[in-house]
Amino acid sequence: MARAKAKEKFYPRTVAVERVNEILRQLGYSAPQEIEIDGVQGLLVTEGGKPVIFVYLVDADQPVGPEEETLAQLYGSQLDSGVADYVWATNGKMDYYFSWIEETQLSELPSREQWLKKTGGADKLVVYPKTDPQQYKKLQKEFDDLHEYIYAARENVNGKNDIIYELCKLIFLKVHLEKKRDYKVRNVGEKLETIFSPDYFTKYGTRAVEDIKKAFAEIKDLDCYTIEDDAGRSFRIFDSAEAIKLNKPETFIRITGMLTRYTLSEPEEQGLEDDILGRAFDVMLRAKFESKGGVGIYLTPQQVRDAAVQIAFHDIIQEDFGKITRLDPVTNKPTFRVLDPCCGSGGFLVTAMREIRKHVDKLVGLTDKQKKEMLKNLYAHCFIGADSSPGMVLMARINMVLHGDPRAKVFQVDNSLAITDVLEPEKYDLIMTNPPFKKGGINDGKILEYFRSDITPDGKFLNTSAGLAMGAKPDSRGRWKPVSSVDPAVLFIDRCLQLLKPGGRLMIVLPDGILCNSGDRYVREYIMGKKDEETGKFVGGKAVVKAVISLPPVTFQLSGAGAKTSLLYLQKKGPGVYEQGPIYMAVANEVGFEVKKNKEVLTGRNDLVKIVEGYKEGP
Repeated sequence: MARAKAKEKFYPRTVAVERVNEILRQLGYSAPQEIEIDGVQGLLVTEGGKPVIFVYLVDADQPVGPEEETLAQLYGSQLDSGVADYVWATNGKMDYYFSWIEETQLSELPSREQWLKKTGGADKLVVYPKTDPQQYKKLQKEFDDLHEYIYAARENVNGKNDIIYELCKLIFLKVHLEKKRDYKVRNVGEKLETIFSPDYFTKYGTRAVEDIKKAFAEIKDLDCYTIEDDAGRSFRIFDSAEAIKLNKPETFIRITGMLTRYTLSEPEEQGLEDDILGRAFDVMLRAKFESKGGVGIYLTPQQVRDAAVQIAFHDIIQEDFGKITRLDPVTNKPTFRVLDPCCGSGGFLVTAMREIRKHVDKLVGLTDKQKKEMLKNLYAHCFIGADSSPGMVLMARINMVLHGDPRAKVFQVDNSLAITDVLEPEKYDLIMTNPPFKKGGINDGKILEYFRSDITPDGKFLNTSAGLAMGAKPDSRGRWKPVSSVDPAVLFIDRCLQLLKPGGRLMIVLPDGILCNSGDRYVREYIMGKKDEETGKFVGGKAVVKAVISLPPVTFQLSGAGAKTSLLYLQKKGPGVYEQGPIYMAVANEVGFEVKKNKEVLTGRNDLVKIVEGYKEGP
């Protein structure tokens, strides 16, 4: 437990502190006490000895980014007097608010009156993290320093992204070592534990480098490193040609020295919360990853991922509280399944994993051990990804491993539209995805033919639950005819609806043209049906539109995609889901960052937080 103590006056009365005091006064709270936690400066508002608001004071010249947000949460949960209901990280200009009551980011702090109405001034039953903030800070710095060291060493890699790929391969070896301490590398004649150490590289130099390359080549092909698709077929998680590219013994001394200080598969043994390693890796990944324009590789901003996940899981839990943890009575496996068919580094999947962790933590009547076993079971079966890039598949797998899924089901597919029987129709409860945008259309004849399974030879549209139709288009008489080119976004909608179970939900990022161009009206009617002017109801259609959230152009500016985008939220028609209701429409003018000199610069102004709050409040 971090030690918190009052201090007379150690933090200068800057504009930032004066601003905090004034805002708290306006909200009706008593004046905050200045405190220090492990040398970190902060302010604390208490009521009757109970901590209500912890203010984490970030240096004025430092942005309030993902690392500071996590640290603020951790410090606010480690006070000797208890856990602060609310956390506020600020540098005087940028603000981040978090509630430990709801375990979510807030757009603003509640007034004292609102806090009393919500809590009655009493503690809430919440499971708080056990991680020491100093441990997290150290871990985050080590990940960042490691990346910078390899980059400066001019290793056998092409750019910053390749460094991340190489780190992933060595993290994979470290996790294998933790699971099989006595594993002996046949091609070397030494235990992996011996090879995977800084002392080994110091002693044997280039020979040690060759040994660890042989170890990776052997271990990646073991039968235990396979995953099963929906049909039960096995696939190796690494391509046969995958190899370690780093060459300098000094690089391996740094990497193995860092990784051997942590237990990656069981971080709680070192006082780290289960997914803190994953959070640190995710922050490093977002900070160091270089986006590539065009139909390139770009990580969906965390702000968009958070909004999509929170809205979807809010609805799922409201509709059926037990849906996420329900087991199949025959297989005893979880029935809830989440998919991203264009998963990239697995951002949507790991964000959903965190949301499920919060859900399980709040379940009453279960011991910590039972919750841990439940999470392992959910992680092992509920999350599936696919991507066409081998590098992104590797990153996604490691990202999910560090968040608690040791055998992440992420498949490499030839086409990002996932035209493969690896993913079977009507198997998924939730799909969240940001498909790649492509100028022009898809004109591959085989792909377009695949998307006409619901069109008869004489042009009739069958509208079956698992059918596809967007490889065709209705003419003025309503007859569906094959087309020679289609916007890939249209095909992604069609494929995702096919993959969803009846009643399943889809969160997808799309160019706005699909939602408003007159030429795409048939797509909108395909989704939600045609409006009957007499009754005002929509007839036909495959889904109910729940929400449309407009995103600013800056959201995907680094990807080279100039198109304006929106987050479209659908629910596939099924039992109890037939009639189109009101659609939640919102416009986000800011998403927490600007792009300057081809880099994201944090602003702290994120309209998506308020939009999510508005959605949860209901009509």
